[in-house]
Amino acid sequence: MRSTSTSTKKDANAPKRPQQGRSVARYNALLDAAHVLLFEQDLNAIGLYDIAEKAGVPPASAYHFFPTPVAVFLALAERYHQSFREITLDLEIPEDRRWQTLLRQRLLGAAAVYNANPPMQKLFLGTHATRELVLAEAGFNEQIAEEMEAAYDRYFHMPVIRNAQRKWHLMLTLVDAVWSLSYTKHRTITDEYAEESVLIAVSYCRTFLPENIEFKEG
Repeated sequence: MRSTSTSTKKDANAPKRPQQGRSVARYNALLDAAHVLLFEQDLNAIGLYDIAEKAGVPPASAYHFFPTPVAVFLALAERYHQSFREITLDLEIPEDRRWQTLLRQRLLGAAAVYNANPPMQKLFLGTHATRELVLAEAGFNEQIAEEMEAAYDRYFHMPVIRNAQRKWHLMLTLVDAVWSLSYTKHRTITDEYAEESVLIAVSYCRTFLPENIEFKEG
């Protein structure tokens, strides 16, 4: 019974993605409007009618694509995730070729992406995030963990690590917790909290990674 209820709730909040040009334009306009509204308002203060009005889209069309406001924010989260991946997964190899430095660059780069996008911060780090958004962020972290594992395998002679992807995922979850605390206190990820998140991430990774890992030349 619980599984059916959860599935039904998830379907109720699922956006309906259009395929044709005019509908795609309206769909994207609604996401753009939600992004703009998040600069000034909290998630729980933004209704679907507000988003439709801001986008200049008939409310009926908005409800056709998004049955609930949560559906809009889930689609917006997907857009943010895509741009986030494009920016932060373009890894620059550090001069010292150490995994610790690479991880630091990756995390500080990700924090900078968050700080450059206040609506994304509000969506993922704010205290008013819905359960659906929390689950979406957890799923995104799982994808990033998988890609980080592949990136490290590509650049380093990595040791065999039991449950490696789970460990990378847990590391990202710890980092998110630090960033969320910083956002709650300061409405941004401060330099101090960003550095603390790096310290926590590297310290945790040292529980399953050796201090020195040979870099793959060429």
